[in-house]
Amino acid sequence: MKKLFLLITIIFLYNLSYCQEIKFIALTAKGKITLTRGTKILTVKPGEKIYDNDKIRLNKNTYLDLVYKDGRTLELKKVGTYDYKNLVSILNSNKSSTTKKFTKYVLAQFVQSVDDIGNMKVTGSVERLIKFPIDYCTPSNTDIYEDIATFSWYPTLKKSYIFSIVDNAGKVIFSKQLNDTSISINFKKNKLTRGDNYKWFLTEAGKNKSLTDTSHFYWLPQSKATLIKDSVNILMKDFRNIDNSLKQTLLASFYNNHKLYIDMLAAYEKAIHYSPKDITYKKLYIQALNNVGLKRKAEALFKQLN
Repeated sequence: MKKLFLLITIIFLYNLSYCQEIKFIALTAKGKITLTRGTKILTVKPGEKIYDNDKIRLNKNTYLDLVYKDGRTLELKKVGTYDYKNLVSILNSNKSSTTKKFTKYVLAQFVQSVDDIGNMKVTGSVERLIKFPIDYCTPSNTDIYEDIATFSWYPTLKKSYIFSIVDNAGKVIFSKQLNDTSISINFKKNKLTRGDNYKWFLTEAGKNKSLTDTSHFYWLPQSKATLIKDSVNILMKDFRNIDNSLKQTLLASFYNNHKLYIDMLAAYEKAIHYSPKDITYKKLYIQALNNVGLKRKAEALFKQLN
């Protein structure tokens, strides 16, 4: 799947690079930004394609983040009118960074999210809701690199239940009775082992009756966890000069690529927090929820957009 997605991204960028007209694509657009195309005047929105004869007008209190055909990003804040030559000149005067390859990686997702607004399909609650009384809010199959992780589920009429973590042999590693809808676990303090796979689920207190489907997680070995942490630090350093929402979106793509789905969703939530009125980040979040099996939440958010 990873190789397939990478191939699709490469093909997309190849076509963009060799297109005679498309030069830039808008990633983030805040405020009233206009685009003159011949006799037409358009409003620039995320996903807008910029052609070589277009002219962009930024007014006061506006912001525009563009991606060039080679993957480089360009940030515009200054009031003024920009044509293609202006944009390329500003782009060439900026230093390129390692964000380029990650911008390429997320570009296909970003544009597809905007283009497919009418085709987005989010299915409702899956069959496990019929079999089990409680549905979870945490991805059911994810890798984890931090020492602490939070697991959550939807509220229920049940007043008390048992949260349990078991290893592959079925041995209970952690168990606690609670009446909340989430729990944070320190793996290190509770003597889980890095490099091992685990399962977690809820049972009814005193009855040993399953209330949820079984979810799985893999706690990364220390060597891989350290590599992830170092990579995130490098990325955040490289992303320091770009829009916060775009920064979190790129980071979410990095997490997704490493099957760190809890962190991926958290990054999308931060992107929405920084740009609550930008519908594009909400669409990306909905797609991510749907892709990791959290269809109930995806469906609820999708209905809010329509």
